[in-house]
Amino acid sequence: MLRKWGTLALLLVLITPMLALAQNTGKLAGRVTDGETGEPLPGASIVLVGTQLGTITDVDGNYVLLGVPVGTYDVQASFVGYQTVTQTGVEINAGYTRELNFTLNPGVQLDEIVVEYERPLIQKDAVGAPKIVSAEEIVNLPVRGVTSVAAIQAGVVNKEGDGALHVRGGRDEEVVYYIDGVKVIGSISVPQSAIQEQEMIIGNISARYGDAMSGVISITTKSGSPKFFGSIEGITSEALDPYGYNLVSGSFGGPIVPNKLQFFLAGEYTDQLDSSPRASGVLKVNENVLANLRQNPQVLAASDADGNRVWVELPGSLGIGATLPVDDNGNLVVNEDGTITASDGTVIRLPEGADPASLSLSPTEAAGVVPASEFFIDDEYPGSELQRLSLDGNLTFSPSESIRIRTGGRYIQSESQGISTLSMPFAPESFTQFDRQDWQFYTTWTHYLSNSTFYQLQVDFSDRKGWNHSPNFGRDIEDILSYGDIDHSSNELLTHYKALSFVEEMRVVGTDTVFVDVPTYTNFY
Repeated sequence: MLRKWGTLALLLVLITPMLALAQNTGKLAGRVTDGETGEPLPGASIVLVGTQLGTITDVDGNYVLLGVPVGTYDVQASFVGYQTVTQTGVEINAGYTRELNFTLNPGVQLDEIVVEYERPLIQKDAVGAPKIVSAEEIVNLPVRGVTSVAAIQAGVVNKEGDGALHVRGGRDEEVVYYIDGVKVIGSISVPQSAIQEQEMIIGNISARYGDAMSGVISITTKSGSPKFFGSIEGITSEALDPYGYNLVSGSFGGPIVPNKLQFFLAGEYTDQLDSSPRASGVLKVNENVLANLRQNPQVLAASDADGNRVWVELPGSLGIGATLPVDDNGNLVVNEDGTITASDGTVIRLPEGADPASLSLSPTEAAGVVPASEFFIDDEYPGSELQRLSLDGNLTFSPSESIRIRTGGRYIQSESQGISTLSMPFAPESFTQFDRQDWQFYTTWTHYLSNSTFYQLQVDFSDRKGWNHSPNFGRDIEDILSYGDIDHSSNELLTHYKALSFVEEMRVVGTDTVFVDVPTYTNFY
């Protein structure tokens, strides 16, 4: 029996930290007093306008409202015989207490007072150095993206290019990300229109984030509301630059069943021709040279009469097993027009002045001997395209005033390309395709036992898949097996590379030794 209870206690200890991380709610607390006497008003009503959330003050005029979903609310205080006061724009942040006091004046004939709430500069119950950015502030910032928003805080650096975030000199993997209480493993991509608030914690980090070393980024997404709301946004740079940046984003939410079931959906699609613009342009080779290299990718080295190096184009059409003609002394037989005819009829043309005896039959990459005059600088940078789709949504179900169930998820799909700028002039279409898919699902159960007591349970599931492959092939197993198939249409260039025996036989002068199938031509005398 003791062992059973001991096991249960251990499980509770292990589960408790995970439950703490599930918080996507805040706390509202304050005091209601008489505007003339300063005395507390017990039994005053506190209501979050447009919701089912509310409470009343105790004998000392104090109130506490726990488990308030993150967001911006209008909070109303009323008392029999007193003027009603409403404070608008009150922000509730995840895991923090928002102090909100009311002063009510006697007189039932007085009109309602509406006061615009101002958020305090310092969060009294904060641990460490948090920076909370609201949805309104995010929209007005000149940057976009989770890491870019986080980088506005002192001590945080966003590395350009890969988007890595470094906090106080720490490594990027030391930063922990949470979205709606779910630890994120994979892509950090949330539609901007879906973010209710983003919190960045550095320095002294709360104990509930046990595995965070440098910092924590916690994102809370929007939920449905009693009224329909939405937004749409479009951005393009098509007419302004060659980078082709396009973005479409939208969100929509509202009630399905009034006061019972609400929904929220958001999506964002990004398409960019060049996700890594270069200030100096990109080195390219003329199209006619590139087309010839694809058909004849190798050359043979030779020398002219003055000993200067010249290059002989090795036709890609040269057949497998073809040999070059030699006389009885092992010298290449050159036609009168300066060509050599292989056994399969392929003609190899020697440059003017080239010495046939100096011809090396070890093929060399033709791309390595292209003259500088065939290159040019271009502003377009193919091979760095990016397409990304981010979807986010949730349902909030309130079967009773004491129970709230929130279930939701997100899906991220991205396709990007990576290319080496050094090899790009000769293979602009040869790059790696990066495909990613991320799924996250969660369900949060919140049960209010009283105005000052509640508990919250959350279960979540995350899945991430990634593929790195050539764009000439798919990502299925059948496509992977085609990588080494020389007969595949995407491998046509490989058929033009030769590593063959060009000499049928070779004799060494003064001996009867015959070398058959010698891999390279060598003049022994």
